[in-house]
Amino acid sequence: MFIAQRILGYAALLMGLYMALFGALIEGAAFAAAGFVLVSLAELVRLQQGMYHLALGLPLKNEQIHKILRRTPPVKVTSTTLSIHPFNETEYPLLELQGESYLRVKAFIPYIEQSETEYRFTFPESALVLLICDPRYSQGSRLFQYNDQVFVKLSALPLSVQKEGDRLRVEIAAPKH
Repeated sequence: MFIAQRILGYAALLMGLYMALFGALIEGAAFAAAGFVLVSLAELVRLQQGMYHLALGLPLKNEQIHKILRRTPPVKVTSTTLSIHPFNETEYPLLELQGESYLRVKAFIPYIEQSETEYRFTFPESALVLLICDPRYSQGSRLFQYNDQVFVKLSALPLSVQKEGDRLRVEIAAPKH
């Protein structure tokens, strides 16, 4: 909708400038002002679209996830109790979505058994965690797919996680008594 509004705004702006150049100064100024307002409102709506999406609890669109991924610096994933795939200190994006941290499941390949959309996480000295992969991110997703990548909510796994600058330390959580 705001694309049509933007086009109409530019048309009104150009029409107003044309009218002002050829003698109808007041009418031209009114058209130009209306065009400027339409273009400005369309741009404000475009900027706020992502926040409206989140406020309504709608799933993020792929282009929104893509923008977040582009702005997210990678972290070096380290562990002394786990084997990080393919090696310790491999860089992965750490997504922060609605207050939760998500990491690519690829980091935990040695501990995953996958059957279609079902992922079984078996970490040493921890109970089995079974997660179903959502086809896209939505609020509360524990596991979701984006393009050919799968991300897991770190709080859904029996792990303790500490971010230390550009490093993410992931360890097996102490068993709860």
